[in-house]
Amino acid sequence: MTTRSLDWPVANTQHGMLVAFGEFLCQHSLIDRLMAVPIGQKTRTFRPQTKLVEFLVGIMSGIEYLQDFNQGSHPLVKDPVVARAWGQPGFAHFSGVSRTLDTCDDETVQAVEHALAEFSRPFIATAVHDLLHRGAAFIYDFDLTGQAVSPTSTTYPQATFGWMNDRVKLGYQLARVCLSPEAGDRLWLAGFHHPGDTVSAACLKELVEAAEAQTQVRPRRRPELVQQRIEAQQASLERTRRLLNQQHTQLTRLRQTQLRLHGQIYHAEQVQKGPISRPKAAILKKQLTGWQKRLPRLASQLTTGQQVTRKHQQHLLQQETALTALLAWQAQLATDNRTNPNPPAYVEARMDAGFATGENLTWLLELGYCPNTKAPNGHTATALRARLPNRSRWVKVGANAEMVGWGAYHLHDCPYPLTVALERFKVGHAYKYAALIQYRDDQICPTLPAWFQHYNQRQTIEAGNKEMKGTFFVQHLMSRSLAGIRFQVLFTGLAANVARWCRPWLKTCAADRTPQLTRTLNSPKHLVRVAANSAALVQQTRCGTALQFAPESALPGVIFFLRGVPAFQLALGLNQPYRIESG
Repeated sequence: MTTRSLDWPVANTQHGMLVAFGEFLCQHSLIDRLMAVPIGQKTRTFRPQTKLVEFLVGIMSGIEYLQDFNQGSHPLVKDPVVARAWGQPGFAHFSGVSRTLDTCDDETVQAVEHALAEFSRPFIATAVHDLLHRGAAFIYDFDLTGQAVSPTSTTYPQATFGWMNDRVKLGYQLARVCLSPEAGDRLWLAGFHHPGDTVSAACLKELVEAAEAQTQVRPRRRPELVQQRIEAQQASLERTRRLLNQQHTQLTRLRQTQLRLHGQIYHAEQVQKGPISRPKAAILKKQLTGWQKRLPRLASQLTTGQQVTRKHQQHLLQQETALTALLAWQAQLATDNRTNPNPPAYVEARMDAGFATGENLTWLLELGYCPNTKAPNGHTATALRARLPNRSRWVKVGANAEMVGWGAYHLHDCPYPLTVALERFKVGHAYKYAALIQYRDDQICPTLPAWFQHYNQRQTIEAGNKEMKGTFFVQHLMSRSLAGIRFQVLFTGLAANVARWCRPWLKTCAADRTPQLTRTLNSPKHLVRVAANSAALVQQTRCGTALQFAPESALPGVIFFLRGVPAFQLALGLNQPYRIESG
């Protein structure tokens, strides 16, 4: 276990809440796990793992650049109290942190991912258990946001030009998924870093798979839907076989005709060599000329027929491969259901239009999810508008928004009917239109205002992205190595979660809950940008670490007694037949 005891009974720090964060993470063994990850770098003054922990400390203090470790208003490298609270003998110069990040490789990244997953598991399991216990819906929000770099930079690995913030920029794309247990609340589950030309649709599967791995919850799969595609594929395959058989028959007839013509030409040429009357010779010559003219046409027909046959054969092979894949996919879904006896009743995938390709919607539906999204382009809205009755009843759903329900609709490239609605917004004197899409097993569509409001609650993840940028500066890449960039993505997601997960513990540690303290604890931005950069007095007592904020700080006189964190104990039943303990 990482030691956190201080060498002095009383000490001052300029980063009071960072001491509490360090105590919280140490007691949950995250620091021990990070100190055990493999890094191929020699130890000089500080172990390379210490500099990795230091990077996490910096992110949780809201630094914008690595230089802030040494050049900030209150440099972390000069605050030994914070270092000891995080189980470290001290912090290195920012250049040492940069070199360590450059040294890390895929093995280190995977080890850090595993450490963070192990730390996060009981917190996620608690949220999952609560949702299952209440029979509440599981709502996953998906989003893709850009991380732009200088357009002239050549030192960021794998950076490419892509669409970011309504324009083309050089940089990366950050794909994230969060669980939204309550309206306005979010629990970050995973984040993936991609080149700048990556589009949302290409990220959906990895996000869904990561979400299931983190929550250990999945919906009931829908193999019965796949059966519809299997039957359609079998019918299509039979048509191709029939066409192929017809083509084989046609080729056989053409070859037989070609052989007969060659025989007739040979026989006519032999007859011409012998004695023959002039009238008969003229007739034979005319026939021979006709047969010879027909041969090239037959050869051309044979060539065309062979080409068509090859295309049918290739198509047949593709269809057989696709059918085999569908059968395997259906079997996998059925196996998933056999090993998932108590799935949640409703699991929603809420996302913007960029994720909603026909292929993705098909995959989500068969996987058991209920998509809630917008049509991927304006063609659907245009088609719906063209089919609107003359006196359609528009329902007011927002201050400047109206909707009209549509019912079942088949979107291009998705074989299953979806519920759609047309919405419009007035901009100046003109209207702008969009199509909302959803799917429910119970076929019970919410009212149009409820649908509109619920879909727009996906602003939860957009607000989370804004928090990542405004609180943790995730858009300012602090490293130019792939591992360092990946760590920044992982640590910002962790920091946003920790700012919420430690809140109940901090409330129990507070000597007196003032309104100002309550406001600070309820605001991750204030916890990180203000409280984590406020002066405090730290003292070791028999009851644990006492943390008293300075009179001139943002939390004047507030005292925390940082006692041990409680162990996690999940109730048995539902689909969580296990106990998770931490501490």
